[in-house]
Amino acid sequence: DHGQRGDFRIREQTELPPEGLDFLGLHHRWVRGNTPRSRRLTFLARWPSRQATQRARSRIGKITDRRRLLVPVEDVVQDINRFLRGWSGYLRYGNSDHSFDKISRYATDRLARFVGKRHKRGWGYGIKVVAYQSHDRLGLINFNGTIVAPRPNRPWRPGR
Repeated sequence: DHGQRGDFRIREQTELPPEGLDFLGLHHRWVRGNTPRSRRLTFLARWPSRQATQRARSRIGKITDRRRLLVPVEDVVQDINRFLRGWSGYLRYGNSDHSFDKISRYATDRLARFVGKRHKRGWGYGIKVVAYQSHDRLGLINFNGTIVAPRPNRPWRPGR
């Protein structure tokens, strides 16, 4: 009887709650596939947690703060890229594309506001400079090809 109660507790502690859980900056949740072929399949999806995304937004906000208007735009872009490379490198394993798109749009928006304020113009001028006049968004990092989808029975990192 004692062994059975212990086994139940262990099973109870290791089950993943239906709403998912946050662990090490990632939100883990069992989800169903969204295509007709995969609708019956469930898999463990993971993406950056709300707290991790909020911290990233906060950090980008600090980098593009008004108090840094005298810093050259190239240096601000370098600082944003340095932060985003580290953040995306840690959180790239999983189903992170939606979160990465949101952070990329936020970084572009903040940089546009920064450029607009630096030139004593509005946000519209900044977005025109960042998105339309610059072919590479003033050098801002692009997340294309960053995400590595987890595959069963395969190592996450090459060479391991």
